[in-house]
Amino acid sequence: MGHETGIVAEVQESSPSGIFRGWFVLAGLFVTMTVTSGLGFYAQGVFLDALVVEQGFSVSVAGAGTGIFFAVSGIAGYYAGSLLSKFDVRLVMTVGSLIGAIGLALLGQVRNEAQMVLVMVVFGIGFALTSLVPSSAIVTRWFVRKRSIALSIASSGLSLGGIAISPVIATIIDADSLIYWAPRLAIAFLIGMLPAVLFLVRPAPEALGLRPDGDPPLASGAPPPNPAGVSFKEAVRSRYFILISVTFVIVMAAQVGAIQHTFKMTKDRIDIDTARTALMVLSGTSVVARILGGIAATKISLTGLTAALMAVQSVGIAVLAVGQSKLVILIGAVILGAAMGNLLMFHPLLLADAFGVKDYPRIYGMGQLIMILGVGSGPFLVGLIRDASSYRAAFGVLTVFAVAALIFLLAAGKPTTQEIATADAAKAASAVTDFGKPPRPNTLTPPHELEPPASPPRKRIAVVDRGSIMHSNDLSSVVEPRSIPLKTSD
Repeated sequence: MGHETGIVAEVQESSPSGIFRGWFVLAGLFVTMTVTSGLGFYAQGVFLDALVVEQGFSVSVAGAGTGIFFAVSGIAGYYAGSLLSKFDVRLVMTVGSLIGAIGLALLGQVRNEAQMVLVMVVFGIGFALTSLVPSSAIVTRWFVRKRSIALSIASSGLSLGGIAISPVIATIIDADSLIYWAPRLAIAFLIGMLPAVLFLVRPAPEALGLRPDGDPPLASGAPPPNPAGVSFKEAVRSRYFILISVTFVIVMAAQVGAIQHTFKMTKDRIDIDTARTALMVLSGTSVVARILGGIAATKISLTGLTAALMAVQSVGIAVLAVGQSKLVILIGAVILGAAMGNLLMFHPLLLADAFGVKDYPRIYGMGQLIMILGVGSGPFLVGLIRDASSYRAAFGVLTVFAVAALIFLLAAGKPTTQEIATADAAKAASAVTDFGKPPRPNTLTPPHELEPPASPPRKRIAVVDRGSIMHSNDLSSVVEPRSIPLKTSD
């Protein structure tokens, strides 16, 4: 009775005012993604400029440092997936916050190339343990039917960080210096991350006696249902994973290449005010489009919607390639912004839909690692073509890339969700353990957080003396029992 009362109390405490606890988790992830994007992803351009101006690095060397940051974050993101399967996500994100803050604080003390490489490695690891991989893994655990909407809300923090935080960082560093502000920004990073991680984020609903999407809670002592999906090895060897990975390498090369060079291209063609406006339009449009895309994903095929967004991205990059006026540039920014946030969000949605949640953190971590090839190569390729020819030629090549990605997506086909579910059902039906006990359930929740299953009730056997209850009309009394002589050596 006490055990049941504890579970009920925990559920009630986790869902104040009848609101599903997952929405509070989502609010925490929105905050963490805003902080990591504003002080990490979008701030890289600001840090690059400060390293050139204040520390005397060349643009190519400082740019290589930015590339190291993204490369390390991709590699660390793969290992973050494994950590999330073994440890509480709050522990992983707390450690990541501390590592990221150390890297950010040391950024102002960089004096040579070796120090820059070391600091960017530390900063990249911290970013990987606090951003996309853990956030998408948590959303996948808490939401199933509403997953696309939930992920669109959480990932909108990425754009908000670019709109609200990065411009402030650029202003204060330009007014003073990175040397002065780096340790202070590290403190701000911790202040923004730790309260959200420790007080709002929770690893999975099962640990609280809840179920995804706010479905009725599990009965006391009932084990969580087996998560659908395939193993990491089966997933990464599949044709679908390979083709989707190639698709998003090309998509990110085109997208990030265009985003990183839109400011300079617009500044060169028109003026700096138009360039700033174009960046704000890109980020602002992506926020609105991501929310609408998340809602649309609940009603439309993910593959079809992704294909449509890739076509939109191709048009946006093509418009930017030929734009020579402020109006045309801003139209191109709106079109590209409508696609860029959604495509980044649809990558984890496609993987979760195709392979389930069984090994999702590791599968998505591997997908992120491969996708980094596009993120890092896109801006470099655009700069190379621009130096040899022009921005029009460079953005023309990106347009071709965007169309090629669409071809690979269509070749990948639709996710094999039904086949996976059928295979899982067959495995569950044939699973047998010693002494006829039911198999131990698989779950994304770490083992130490699972409620132990209730012990089966003890069976009681009643022994009845038939002679004492037999009645017959022919017998006037109960037959006295005979004594049975003991066997002796005689």
